[in-house]
Amino acid sequence: MGNESWGCGGEFTPEEYATEYRRFAAWLPTYGVKLNLIGAGPNGGDTGWTRRFFTKLTEKGMGQLNRMYGWALHYYSGSTGKQNASEYNENEWYDLIARSDRMDSLITEHWQVMGEIDREHRVKLVVDEWGAWHWQDADMPAAYLYAYAGTLRDALISGLNLDTFQRHADKVVMANPAQLVNTIHSLFHTYEDKFLLTPNYHVFEMYMPHAGATAVRTEFVSPRVGFTRVDAQRKEIAANFWGLNGSASVRGKTVTLTAVNPDAKNAREAEINIGGATITGVKARVLSSTDIHAKNSFANPNGLVPRDENVSVRSGGRLVYKFEPASVTRLTITIA
Repeated sequence: MGNESWGCGGEFTPEEYATEYRRFAAWLPTYGVKLNLIGAGPNGGDTGWTRRFFTKLTEKGMGQLNRMYGWALHYYSGSTGKQNASEYNENEWYDLIARSDRMDSLITEHWQVMGEIDREHRVKLVVDEWGAWHWQDADMPAAYLYAYAGTLRDALISGLNLDTFQRHADKVVMANPAQLVNTIHSLFHTYEDKFLLTPNYHVFEMYMPHAGATAVRTEFVSPRVGFTRVDAQRKEIAANFWGLNGSASVRGKTVTLTAVNPDAKNAREAEINIGGATITGVKARVLSSTDIHAKNSFANPNGLVPRDENVSVRSGGRLVYKFEPASVTRLTITIA
């Protein structure tokens, strides 16, 4: 109901928006169609917006929560350097990926604040705008605002966000990029009669087996990645973040494990254990390149595509897998 009501959607205060939400949710004709109303939630880490909205909304009673299906959360990690998708150095590669990882803490923080009022957590989170945000590619007309094909860096950002949503499946009821075509972290890139699948599309395709499966808890242990970040005062500071992370789900005798290795140069070898099960077979699907700027273009629409490979299981059902540098990987694991 509304969009970004804290800004372009009306410049409301949380209290003003809560009053408007109550007003329009009070009675709506459904004509036999169930309506799932979504509240216009915070801008990134503004937990004050969340707290003040729910406090005001429930002044008329906790039953007001029954008129809300989801609470929208928007967070873009932006861009780096020259603010375009294709030009960045190794530190900027890491910086944007690390900034994208903020999604994990945002979900946790807003969920905790929502629980202060909605103790039963009837309302779930809807992350309906997320990803990187660059200027359009140089070969696109000005009217194609924020239209870019994206690179391997954007693919890793898609992977880590989808893994984050999967790990928080109890909290996030819906998650989607804002646009499908030609704008801001989209899955398809077009111009006139030209068309290509972006790296983001390939990651979404790789992660499809998670849909409808049951999320399971995962623990990743790996060396951290270090890099140099430029802060708001233009000073270089040392920073680091995880070196391997992902998520998993199970459906019948199949476990789907997806993971992101952000290290631009080093592979991550890991032993994978599944509690209470024996691994009998594994297949891998990998999106990676030795060039961290790899992308698809109208001239070369298959410059960056996933590849499939078989993986050997060691004696006793042991699985040791080497995750390639700068990669998004899906392991399809058969268990007994």
